[in-house]
Amino acid sequence: MKVECPPEYYECLTELEYDEILEIFEENDMVMPEALGDVEAASDFVWQVLFLTPIELIYIGFTMTVLATYGLSIYYIYKKIQKKFA
Repeated sequence: MKVECPPEYYECLTELEYDEILEIFEENDMVMPEALGDVEAASDFVWQVLFLTPIELIYIGFTMTVLATYGLSIYYIYKKIQKKFA
């Protein structure tokens, strides 16, 4: 009897198929990824940001500067137009 896979899952495996995948991971010294909770994912993100290389920090800093300048320019024009018609 084949059971339909729920729509929220990409693929359903039988217990035998799952065990085969685990064996492949073990043979290749790979660790099966575990699901992260919200707090654990947030702390993992913070650690990744803290330990960026200087080149990555410069790249992110430059990108954020461009986006901030663009956003502030739009805000300035909006306020200028608002002041003109007030």
